[in-house]
Amino acid sequence: MKYSGLMFASLALCSTVSNAADQATFSGDTLHIYHVQYMNKMYDVKMQFRAPDKLILVSAAELSTMPDNPVVKVSEKLKFKVTEINIGGSIYRADIASIGGQEFQATGVALATHGKMHKGQNISNLGILAEGSFSYAYSISEDGSIIAGRSRNANRVTLPIRFHYTDGHIEVLEGLGGGRAEGRAINNNGTIAGHDTIPTDDDSRVYHAFYNTTDAATKDIGTLGEGKDSRAYGINNNGIIVGWSASLADNSDNIAYTYDSNTGAMKALEGNILGGARSFAFGINDSGQIAGVATTADGSALAFIYKDGVATNLGSIDNSGYSEARAINDKGQATGWSLNAAGNYAAFISDGSSMQALPSFGGDTKAYGINTHGHVVGSARDAEDGKHAFLYKDGELHDLYEMLPAEDKAKWKELREAFSISDDGVIVGRGRYWSDKENGKNYSAAFRIKL
Repeated sequence: MKYSGLMFASLALCSTVSNAADQATFSGDTLHIYHVQYMNKMYDVKMQFRAPDKLILVSAAELSTMPDNPVVKVSEKLKFKVTEINIGGSIYRADIASIGGQEFQATGVALATHGKMHKGQNISNLGILAEGSFSYAYSISEDGSIIAGRSRNANRVTLPIRFHYTDGHIEVLEGLGGGRAEGRAINNNGTIAGHDTIPTDDDSRVYHAFYNTTDAATKDIGTLGEGKDSRAYGINNNGIIVGWSASLADNSDNIAYTYDSNTGAMKALEGNILGGARSFAFGINDSGQIAGVATTADGSALAFIYKDGVATNLGSIDNSGYSEARAINDKGQATGWSLNAAGNYAAFISDGSSMQALPSFGGDTKAYGINTHGHVVGSARDAEDGKHAFLYKDGELHDLYEMLPAEDKAKWKELREAFSISDDGVIVGRGRYWSDKENGKNYSAAFRIKL
C-alpha cells in the first residue's frame, strides 16, 4: 500500500533534529541513512522529502571502510527497506523504491517493532527482536520489572530473553547453540531457567536445560545419568530449578529433577512418585514444594505436589485419570488442568486435599500460573474454538482482552495465553499485536498487563 501524502508529510513536519539512531534519522526534510550497501560498496546517503510522498536522492558519498553491520542492502533494482528511522523520537520503518531517475517513493511507512516496547494504558507489547519475528513472555519477577521469555532474531534463531520493563530494555541471552531456546522461568534475582536444543553430530533435536544469572554466561545444566535430553520449567528465589530429564542413553524415560544453581547438584526426585515410571516437574515455591505430573502403576497420569520425598496425588476431575499441575504458590496451592467427564481440559486449583474445577468459556481451559491470592491465569477456548487469555479471580473467569480499556484493545487483535501472574496482579503472556491494522497485518507478541 502507498501511504497518502498527508501521512508522509506529517512525518516530515513533526520530525526534529535528534541524535542519530543506529540506522537512520529524519531531520527537517532530509532522510539520512548512514550505511547503505550497494553493488559491494558502502555509501552515506541523504534523501530529501518532496510532498506528497517522494524522496529525491541528494548525495551518496562512498565510504572507505565497511561497517560490521550495514544499515540497508540495496538491490540492483534500487529497492530497499529502512527498518529504523528516528522521527521526532519515535522509530519508524519504510519500504523505499526507485520510480525513475533520482526520485524514490516511500511506501509501507509504519512504527518499527524491532527491539521496542510499546507501552499502553494497561497493557504493553514487550517487543520482538526482528521484523517478522515473534515473542513470548512466560514468567515474571514479583516486582513486575523483569520477565523471562523468548524471541526470534533476524537470522531466525530463537533466543532466551530477559525483558526489563522499567527502562524498556530487551536483554538477549545466549542459548546453548541450537537456536530453539526458551526462557521459561525467572526468580526475583533475575535468574532465568529454560532449555534449548544443542548441536549434535547426527542433527537430531535434543534439548538441554540451562540457567542464566544476571552476571554470568548461560550454564548448561546437563542431564541425569546417561540421558541426552532435559528441560527446565521452574525456579524459586533460592535458586532451585525444576524440570525433567532422561536418564537412559536412548531417552526412553523422563524423570523430574531438582537442580541447585548454587552448588551445581542435579538430583532426581526421591521416593515413590505416584508408582509409575515417568515424572515431570513444572513449578516450585520458596519452601521447596514442587508441582508436576507423574504416571501411576495403572497407567494414569496425575498431578502431584512433592516435598521432601513425599508426593501427594492430587487426583483428577470426574476421576478421568489425567491431570497436570503446572504452577504452585507459596501457600501450597497448585494449578493446572485435568480431563473431565465431557472429554475437555478443565483448569483447577488444589490445596493437596481437594481439586476445584474452574469455570470455562465452553471449551478446553488450561491454567499456567497462580499467585498467593489464589488468582489464576491461563488460556481458554470458547465453544467456537477461539482462544482467550484468562484471569480467574473471586470465583469468576475473565477474558483478559475484554478487561482492557478501548485504547488498548484497539492496538491488539487478541490475547491468546497468560502464563504468569505476580502477587501485585501483573500478568504476562502472548497475544497478537496490530502492525498494520488497516491491512489486517499482525504478529505474535509478548505482553505485560497491569489492571
